[in-house]
Amino acid sequence: MTELDFWYDFHSPFAYLAATRIEDIARRHGVSVNWRPLYLSRLIDAIGGRRSLEENAAFVAWYKQDLQDQAAFHAISIRYHPGFPLRPARALRAAIRAGELGAAAPFSLAVFRAYWTDNRDISDLAVLGELATASGLDARDIELAATQDAYRERLEQNNAAAIAAGVFGVPTVIWRGKLFFGNDRLDMLERSLRLQSVS
Repeated sequence: MTELDFWYDFHSPFAYLAATRIEDIARRHGVSVNWRPLYLSRLIDAIGGRRSLEENAAFVAWYKQDLQDQAAFHAISIRYHPGFPLRPARALRAAIRAGELGAAAPFSLAVFRAYWTDNRDISDLAVLGELATASGLDARDIELAATQDAYRERLEQNNAAAIAAGVFGVPTVIWRGKLFFGNDRLDMLERSLRLQSVS
């Protein structure tokens, strides 16, 4: 089955919105999803990218309004965690392990929901263990992966691969070399998938 890359970080609420849609979009067109966690803050540092919440006040106000408009459109509740921003590194490493076990989608969606809807601390190993169990995974396995150097290195490798592919933010989907950035570009992705399927 043909595969598309879905680049994401739990730090991004727009990545959460896209994560709830990407599997259905891919399934409709006979494509599989390669879930690719990356550490957004480090990617931005590496490429000199932009941080939306550090832009001018007018942009930040619009950004927050747009987030809530998109969330309402997709019937998803999004609330900033009281401790925002939480460090996502442990959850990202855990997501890599979940992907190895064939559960990237359910585990990643559970983490996104915990952070952005339920206001849980996704940097807490016990929380990650609970989310792992709910996703059909072994809690201890996921908790260990969240702190292991091997998965820290895997996350760094993902960041390097993302930069090499031209990724500058999340959510980003890459399909046959073409980059689609943002939850609001998934319709363009689906159009591209549809055109490919009939060509």
